[in-house]
Amino acid sequence: MKIKISNIEFDAESTAKLESRKETKRWSKFSNQFVPVVDKISSKKYKLVSGAEKIHLATEKGEESVECNLTDDLTSEQKGALDLRLLYQSSDICPINLGEEFLSFREKFSVTQQELAKKTGITPGTIHHYESLIKTLAPSLKEHVKQKNLTFKEARSIADIEDHEKQFELAKPFLEGILSSVHVEKIVSLAKKHPKVEVKTIIESVTKGKPIVEKVIAETAEEDATQENSIDFTTIESRILDLSTEIDLIQSEEIPEFKRLKLISSLRILQGRAQLALTSLNTKAGGFSLLGEDIKKRSSGKIK
Repeated sequence: MKIKISNIEFDAESTAKLESRKETKRWSKFSNQFVPVVDKISSKKYKLVSGAEKIHLATEKGEESVECNLTDDLTSEQKGALDLRLLYQSSDICPINLGEEFLSFREKFSVTQQELAKKTGITPGTIHHYESLIKTLAPSLKEHVKQKNLTFKEARSIADIEDHEKQFELAKPFLEGILSSVHVEKIVSLAKKHPKVEVKTIIESVTKGKPIVEKVIAETAEEDATQENSIDFTTIESRILDLSTEIDLIQSEEIPEFKRLKLISSLRILQGRAQLALTSLNTKAGGFSLLGEDIKKRSSGKIK
């Protein structure tokens, strides 16, 4: 229902704290899809529960009224989305608990991260980071997050590493207070780029500017190069079928935006290589067919 902005009351102090103009700009794409929720306090007066961003934007555009939802008219799904939004804006909620709430809501109502973002005004990337704490972070590190020994920023960055032992190695200097959160994203990025390099070396690269040098044995490198340039015809067919099965599963997976774009690029490269291989195989097959016909003609005496 449309409500005049002048008839909506809200706590300016708490709104400034939780939904500042900076947040409004950052969330604008998704906030525009989150309809403000209000409580009716009299015949023409309403109190804002959440959704100040959209009201700010409407005011800036010179609009006198804005579309709102009454709390009493919300469906169970809308109430759940509102609760998630309020939990996210609260400074008391533990990141692990919030990640569990996101996953529980999406499972209950069968929605994607993108759809949940539209319902709550929280970006898909943020939802992904909270859920990654539940899906990929080592159990021991989850406990450290709950005990506030590891910050959300540190935890969600380290959760990008699949190996739990490597996660703990990366987390150790942050748990011990040796490093601050400002270094975590760079350290994790280098750990992913150089998986065989020791964590200690990576940390020194970030904190002391030491270059990362990966040790490679010449003979091993030559063997690897030889193997890369050869084809194992005994297994290539099964490997292609395995890959095709994985690719088929992509359609049913929920993929974060930044990973989706990288995946599209990789699949296009694969498509091009596959097309070249098919063209090459079909050309050779055609050559063998012509050769067979030539042999038949010679054996029948048609070609002298």
